[in-house]
Amino acid sequence: MRATNDNSRPQGVSRLGRVGRTARGLIVAALALPLLTSGLNTGTAHAATCVLEENVLQQDKLGNVFRTDVKCDNLAGDVYGRASYDSPLTGKKTSTLSTFVCWTRGQPHSGGNTVWYYTKGDTAVSPFEAFEGWGAMESNKLLTPSGISHPFPGLPRCPWY
Repeated sequence: MRATNDNSRPQGVSRLGRVGRTARGLIVAALALPLLTSGLNTGTAHAATCVLEENVLQQDKLGNVFRTDVKCDNLAGDVYGRASYDSPLTGKKTSTLSTFVCWTRGQPHSGGNTVWYYTKGDTAVSPFEAFEGWGAMESNKLLTPSGISHPFPGLPRCPWY
């Protein structure tokens, strides 16, 4: 044990102690979070939001099970059966905050890469209603915070890559 100044705590240990330092660290992290998630890769004034969630359970109509997802602000767009524009449309994404369960590589797109995200469309497209809109969207449809590259960190790669 180190020498103490006032016989009540070791030298160099703040009055807050370990619990106080942990709480202070959590407060600092909470205050920094908006800075980490501010700004879009689209240059707009709106702050992008993406939250990685673990220990979730989602299952598509093909029986694939997903236990991690990311909820991100996104642009509306088409959902394709595969990560390619020559694949059939399976759904449409109309919401602007959506869940994406994995990523895969596919056809290059206007986002300047080959990353596509697997998601469930808000509406299914005929004649593929049985798939309930599940399919792939280009990575540039996700409005990730500035400095976050694709694929989104922590989101698993799709099992069929």
